Amino acid sequence: MTKLGSEIHHLSVVDSTNNYAAKLISEGKMQNGSVIMADFQTNGRGQRGNSWQSVSQDNLLFSLAFQPLAIPADQQIRINWYTALIWMKCLKRFSIDAQIKWPNDIFVGNKKLGGILIEQQIQGSIIAWSVVGCGINVNATPALPNACSIFELTNVRFQPKTVLKEYLDLFNGQIQLLYGEFQVLKAAFEAELFGKDAIQEFTDAQQQTWRASIKGVDEQGKILLEKEGEIQAFDLQQIKLVIAE
Repeated sequence: MTKLGSEIHHLSVVDSTNNYAAKLISEGKMQNGSVIMADFQTNGRGQRGNSWQSVSQDNLLFSLAFQPLAIPADQQIRINWYTALIWMKCLKRFSIDAQIKWPNDIFVGNKKLGGILIEQQIQGSIIAWSVVGCGINVNATPALPNACSIFELTNVRFQPKTVLKEYLDLFNGQIQLLYGEFQVLKAAFEAELFGKDAIQEFTDAQQQTWRASIKGVDEQGKILLEKEGEIQAFDLQQIKLVIAE
């Protein structure tokens, strides 16, 4: 099996590491398991079409591009769950207890430490390429509400590439979880969910605010909420979890 991350392309500036990786794939120039790392992104992207705020080369911005081993397209959520879980394990190496704010944000308490954006290239019924984009605040905290950094949490400065290498070490070392039993991976992800089994506040597409209890996720990755005694599934376009500042 290819060791992911053995080849790292370190760029000073790029529009988006995910875009750059996709371009190399389209040109047939991407080696399976390569990492695109950048000091600055001019057009970084997050969930819901939001931009990802990158402060400086003090932080970690990268995309890992790899060809999953026979993961069917209808189980592509595996990669989202696995990527986030590995961040939980990686941050423990830096003495940080983080949680996954559904669907793909990394939170410590009520503060955002990083985010994940995964883009799949599907061929037929399988995933040909997965581009795993991650942004982690290592030494600098963006001037945004509810943001934090590894430095702010630990009072220790780390090289972004040090954090990346720890992450890749775990990504490779735990890979059997990605390809193993679907329900085991799902349960592991649910165990790390921010606010699980607690009443949280949400806003919906109609800008209405209501409260519900987070129960987990379904097989497609939708969040399961218990509202007025009924469990319902919602996707990213339908609701947003409100975080108190």
